[in-house]
Amino acid sequence: MIPVELYNQNLQQSGFKPDPLQKSAIDSLNILHENISANVNLKSGLFQRVFRRPVAIPGIYLVGTVGRGKTYLMDLFYECLSDVKKKRVHYHRFMLDIHERLKLLPRSPDPLVIIAKQIAKNTQVLCLDEFHVTDVADAMLLSGLLNTLFRNGVILVATSNTEINNLYLNGLQRERFMCAINLLNDHTVQVDLESGTDYRLQHLEKGRTFMIDVDHSGTDWMNGKLNDLVPGKIEHQQMISIHNRNIQTIALCDDVVWFNFDELCDTPRAAKDYLEIARLFHTVLISNIPKLVAAKDSAAKRFMHLIDALYDHRVKLIATSEMKAEQLYHGVLLTHMFERTVSRLIEMASHDYMAMPHRP
Repeated sequence: MIPVELYNQNLQQSGFKPDPLQKSAIDSLNILHENISANVNLKSGLFQRVFRRPVAIPGIYLVGTVGRGKTYLMDLFYECLSDVKKKRVHYHRFMLDIHERLKLLPRSPDPLVIIAKQIAKNTQVLCLDEFHVTDVADAMLLSGLLNTLFRNGVILVATSNTEINNLYLNGLQRERFMCAINLLNDHTVQVDLESGTDYRLQHLEKGRTFMIDVDHSGTDWMNGKLNDLVPGKIEHQQMISIHNRNIQTIALCDDVVWFNFDELCDTPRAAKDYLEIARLFHTVLISNIPKLVAAKDSAAKRFMHLIDALYDHRVKLIATSEMKAEQLYHGVLLTHMFERTVSRLIEMASHDYMAMPHRP
C-alpha cells in the first residue's frame, strides 16, 4: 500500500475530517515513496546497474506546530516502505547513539565519517522524529555527519517544530552550524504543516489528565490515554538511561513516556535527571502518586523538583493519584513549598498550558 492510500483508509476508519495541509504533506511523501521505489527498481536491473547510476533523491523535512500530525504522517510513510533498508528513530536518541559511537573511536582521525558510513551501509532511508537542535555538542557534529550521510545516498525524512533556517537560532557558534542548515536545504524539501487543528491537544482535552484512582482502574485509563496519544509502536517495561543511570518505564514511544511514581520519586534522583526527562519527552505519564505523608518527605521533594522541570519545559502531564492535587501533601515541613506544586499541577491541566509547545 502507498502512503496516500493508507492515509485515506485511516481517515475512513477513524471518522476524522480531512486536513488540507496533512493531505498536501501526504501527497509529498507519496511522491517520495514513488521515487524511492523507482530507484530500488533501477538498482535491481542488471542493465541499469551497469550503465546508469541511481539518481539522488531529496528527502522531506516536515515542519509544523505541536499536534499537527507530523509523526503520524512520517510513520505512515515509513510503514509503506518495502524492499529498502530503513531506520526510524527519535532525534535525541539518534544523537545519543552518535556520541556513544564516538567514544569507541577515540584515536580515529575522522570518526564521524566512519560512523556515518556505518549508518549508510545499513540505512537507505533515515526517519528522524522531533529534529530540534539545542545542544552545542550536537550542533558541532551535525554538519560532518549529514554531509557524509548525504554523500553516501541516505535519504532523510524528518519532523520538526522549527523551520530549517531557524534551527539552533541564537546558539553558541551558530556560524559553524550554517553548513548543516545548507545541507538540509540542499537535500530535503521543507513541507509546512504550520497551522490547523492541534490533534494532540484534542486528545488531551477529551477528558481529564489527572485521575483520582479509587477503584484501581487507573492502568486501563492510562493505557487509553497512551493509545490516543501515540501512533507508533509502544515498547513496554523498557529501561532508559538518564545521566548514565537506568530508569524503568512502564511504556515508551519516542517522546512519550510512562513511569510509576515510586520509580521516579521514591528512589534517589537528582534534579538534573528530571530536567533531562523534561527535555527528552513532550508528554509524561505518572501512575500511582500516593498520599505524601511526613515519612515520604524525600519523595515529596523529588516530586516537587520533577513538576518544576516538567512545567518549565512545558511537558504535558497525565497522572493517576490516590487523591486530588490539593490533598496530596500530608506532611508538615514542605507545606508552604508544596503549594507551588499544587498550583502548577492545576495549571498543567488547563487549556492554555496544554496548547503551549514543548521546550526541549
